[in-house]
Amino acid sequence: MQSEVYEKVIMQFFSNKHRNHDGLAKGLLEEANEVNDAEANGTRKELLDELGDVLWYVTVMANQEGSSLEEIMKLNHIKLEDRALNGKR
Repeated sequence: MQSEVYEKVIMQFFSNKHRNHDGLAKGLLEEANEVNDAEANGTRKELLDELGDVLWYVTVMANQEGSSLEEIMKLNHIKLEDRALNGKR
């Protein structure tokens, strides 16, 4: 699935009635903790499910900032390249 298709679908599941509508970072943190638990004690499927929840929050937060997964990927790639060039891996 391409990121722009995913983003369009995902945004259909976000509304002002979402339990973390006003606290997306808090929701992201909760999901990151669930990733940690799944990695330590869960199955591969549980880990991937939790990573999907993290991706959902990242997608919604990016959209709220007028950004996209593609832009985040590009910016992260540039940051990693800069680190590599400066010997900071």
